[in-house]
Amino acid sequence: MKSFLSLFTDSARSMKELRTITTTGMLLALAVAIRTLAIEITPDIRIIFTYLPLCVIGMLFGPVVCGISTFALDIIGYIIDNKSARAYSMELAMVEILIGVLYGIFLYKSEIEGVNFKTVLRSALARGSVIIFCNLIIRSYLLYVLYYNKDFSIMSFFTDSSMSNGFLVWWTPRIAKNLIQLPIDVVLLTIVLPAANAAYKTVRRYSVGRSGAK
Repeated sequence: MKSFLSLFTDSARSMKELRTITTTGMLLALAVAIRTLAIEITPDIRIIFTYLPLCVIGMLFGPVVCGISTFALDIIGYIIDNKSARAYSMELAMVEILIGVLYGIFLYKSEIEGVNFKTVLRSALARGSVIIFCNLIIRSYLLYVLYYNKDFSIMSFFTDSSMSNGFLVWWTPRIAKNLIQLPIDVVLLTIVLPAANAAYKTVRRYSVGRSGAK
């Protein structure tokens, strides 16, 4: 339990470091740029790769920093999209924070070095937990209730066939899209995370070496 809690305490402590702020800022800017390249299938289903820089943030700086980053990206995205038809939802914002926290939990202090079984496992756990728990369950439920059928509830899903059928018809494309994308996401993370970790360590050693030389 102590080691699990240290993921949060160490992540929060790292926010005091300039290196954390600057690196997170650059990765967040990259996520914003990648977000503009999203492929929109429907208003609520998009193929997007912002998870790549966000997972790097989670790997380098932990769940607290990554949770704040996913929240910040959600607000920036909302401003860019200018979706006046939909008021900003704090319920969905909480899901975004949870996504960042999950990335940090599974990737922080994971010692990802090279493309190997450990990297694949960590990538699958991080992305899989987000896709299944956050995207397919929590976010899907909230989107449907907030914007499609406010009368829908978990209880009505089991007691009202028309309610359940309506939800399943809407939900099925989301399941297909997310499950098809999952293995692709894991492959990309398996490649990107070790490269990002190696680059970060190289830059850090170089900066520390120059500071020491002075």
